[in-house]
Amino acid sequence: MSEPSNPNRRVVHASCTCAGVTRGFTNLVVRKINGEIEFDPHLTGTCAFTVDEDGARVLYEALDDWLG
Repeated sequence: MSEPSNPNRRVVHASCTCAGVTRGFTNLVVRKINGEIEFDPHLTGTCAFTVDEDGARVLYEALDDWLG
C-alpha cells in the first residue's frame, strides 16, 4: 500500500524470523531515498538495509521471474 502523502514509501505485510525466534508478523517499510531503496522490517531503522539502483533492478528482475 502506498501513502497518499509519500509516493516513495510502501508498506508490505511480511514475516520475520530474527535471531532464530518463531516466525512473526511485521510491516516491511520500503522507501526510495536519494536514489537508493531502503528496506526497514521493523520500522525503527535499527535493522534497515539499502540497495542502489542496480541492486534494485536485480531484485525487480528476480521478482518478475518468480511471479511470472
